[in-house]
Amino acid sequence: MNPFKSKILFIVFIISFLSFSVVTAESMNLEDLKSDDTYVYSYFNAILDDYDTTINDMIQNNISYVNESKLLFEKTAYLNSEISIYEEYGMNTPAKTVITPFYNFSKNLEDLSGLCQEFNKNIELNTSSSKYFSKIIGSNIIEKINLMKSNLQDINDLSELKKDEKTLTFDTSNIEKSLDYLELKFTKHIENIGNVTPSSNLTVLISPENPLIYENTTIYGTGLTGNGKIVITGPENITENIVLKNNHYSTDYSFNKSGIYTLKLTQYGRESEAIEVNISKIPTKIISENYFEFLVLKENNILGKVIDFYGNPITSGEIFFENKTLNLKNGTFTIYTYSDYEKMNNCTLKFVETEKYLSSEKNIEINFSKPILNIQIYSEIGKIDKNEPLMITGTFEKVQDLNLNLWVDNTSLENFNSNGTFKKEILFERPGNYEVFVTFDGNDYYDLSKSNVLMINVTDKDNDLNLLATSIYKAVEVNWKILILIIAILAFGIKFSDILNIFKNKTQETASKPEFNNSLPERSEKSTVVEKTVVLEYQELYNKIMKKYNINVEFTPNELLKYLKKINPKIYYDLKIITKIHEKAVYGKEKLDNNTLKQFHDLIKRVLENL
Repeated sequence: MNPFKSKILFIVFIISFLSFSVVTAESMNLEDLKSDDTYVYSYFNAILDDYDTTINDMIQNNISYVNESKLLFEKTAYLNSEISIYEEYGMNTPAKTVITPFYNFSKNLEDLSGLCQEFNKNIELNTSSSKYFSKIIGSNIIEKINLMKSNLQDINDLSELKKDEKTLTFDTSNIEKSLDYLELKFTKHIENIGNVTPSSNLTVLISPENPLIYENTTIYGTGLTGNGKIVITGPENITENIVLKNNHYSTDYSFNKSGIYTLKLTQYGRESEAIEVNISKIPTKIISENYFEFLVLKENNILGKVIDFYGNPITSGEIFFENKTLNLKNGTFTIYTYSDYEKMNNCTLKFVETEKYLSSEKNIEINFSKPILNIQIYSEIGKIDKNEPLMITGTFEKVQDLNLNLWVDNTSLENFNSNGTFKKEILFERPGNYEVFVTFDGNDYYDLSKSNVLMINVTDKDNDLNLLATSIYKAVEVNWKILILIIAILAFGIKFSDILNIFKNKTQETASKPEFNNSLPERSEKSTVVEKTVVLEYQELYNKIMKKYNINVEFTPNELLKYLKKINPKIYYDLKIITKIHEKAVYGKEKLDNNTLKQFHDLIKRVLENL
């Protein structure tokens, strides 16, 4: 292990556990990362730019590189964790093929940041011992830089991201140049320090300064060349024998119990100034989805796992959920939950602290909603003559007698009860195309539901025969008229062009006379007015909701509905019905009856009052 390992890894882990969601909200869209190669490519290209900025700040000794490297590590660590969750739930993301070399580079950049801090601190002390340690740290910095160059080569070799037929490759040349310059800088520093020997003063140091139990640490310092002892007192009392060379020593050690320890070096009857070290328990993190949507009246499962600082599953322990205590099995847990009515629960999962692990918590939301009643209808024929009976057969999951509505287009024909199967006969008095469907208004167990839609074509055989006879009669009539005209031309010498103009005028006059009334256009005009009214009212509601919750992105009606489901359940169910009516009128071009329009207006008013 590197004796001068970054001292802030533990702090970074704690901060990242608390701030992962903040970093994500500001910088990434996980849905896009899950589905789009070009988004993944753009996202990671931006990270490359951030790498270059951070390394240049190291070159210029701008202390901002500390926070920059920390944030970059948090981003990639969080994304790496999310990809693991995606995999466990059977979802794939192109980011999976990219994350490993970026994660490795981010981690090494974080380590490099700590080394640079350690180097600068020892240079400022300007003692023989600090200069000696600076040379060792400088060598470790150069070694770390070479490892990061290897990470960059792994990034260059990535070839899985595509745009059409083109492979999207990353350009790391600027970062390589910056690393070369940083390497040259520290090489010069080491050369300028020259040959130094640490003082013989007895000192003891530890890296990292605040380690975890079982974490590899390095105890190092100065003293006289020869034998010495590290005396460790605390929850465990231990003495480590060491050998000093060139007035310097370094030994690896790990603590098995948490608590505060005192360390000192003893040698030839002398002892160093003691230092105190706080050994912490291992931080943990609960990994699960943040939001669950379950059906009422069914047993549902919440799956999750608990991992430690190193990403390893915690083999044993307890999870608290509401009034239940569950035991971990190989780091995983399953919570069974049930509700017989609709509700939104905000719950807390808590991992209980043990002798080895710190406790952790995760807040989750659980939304219980009613299922849609699966109503299926069918007919043996899709084309029928008017006034002939059409038999509609329907089924749904048999639970109890339910009250259903039979619709043709937007007209309710019949309200009836059924226990799972039904047959209904329909007579169409006019020819045309009709939509037939069945609806259920909902109850304590099922939500508002609609069956599949049957498209029925109704014809008029009698009218077709009449049209045919009329056509034949008109054809014969036209032929007689032509014959009479020819005789007139021959008998009276009338110019043919005059006859042709008379015939054209007569034909145009006949064509201008409509053969049907205007009732259908009146209905279409009315439907258009209704649609505009629905659109305007919904748009007003939509704008007020967006302003109320300070939403800056464009949502579709269904996306807005899903968003409000989490933050305002009070208006969610009213908005759900409003959205369905809006879809019928605008997208489905359905004619809304007066009852539906009244319901739409009343619900709009109620939602506005509750905003």
